[in-house]
Amino acid sequence: MHDTAQDRIGLVGALTRLLAIAASVAIALSACQPAAGPPRTITLQTLNDSGVRGTVSFRDVGGRTQVEVHVEPGGHPDMPAHVHPGTCDDLTPQPKFPLENVRNGVSVTVVPASIDELFAGGLAVNIHKSNDDLKTYTACVDIQ
Repeated sequence: MHDTAQDRIGLVGALTRLLAIAASVAIALSACQPAAGPPRTITLQTLNDSGVRGTVSFRDVGGRTQVEVHVEPGGHPDMPAHVHPGTCDDLTPQPKFPLENVRNGVSVTVVPASIDELFAGGLAVNIHKSNDDLKTYTACVDIQ
């Protein structure tokens, strides 16, 4: 049996088709992964007569967590938000996870922790009045 150039071209074509089929199957299977469950949502507590109220939702995104803050009134232009160690009554000043600032009522951030880690206790979401006034807290909620 002699190996000809035409035989090798046919073999390369067959392997290429096989790889294309395998890639298509892998893509199809990845699309069949179970969808993440519904978000876990907790209600913010208004602090310092700020009038700020709203919710924080946590959604699994592949072992990390999307943290979504919604507040009213939504007209606040830029309020820093963080996940802090501690509780709303006794926050550790250094944030564990910075969140995107709340702008016009919304902040969406993916943090490098699972929902289970965040809800294990000892963490709180805190919203500050502004970048210029970080010491005034407008809303907070213990993650539990």
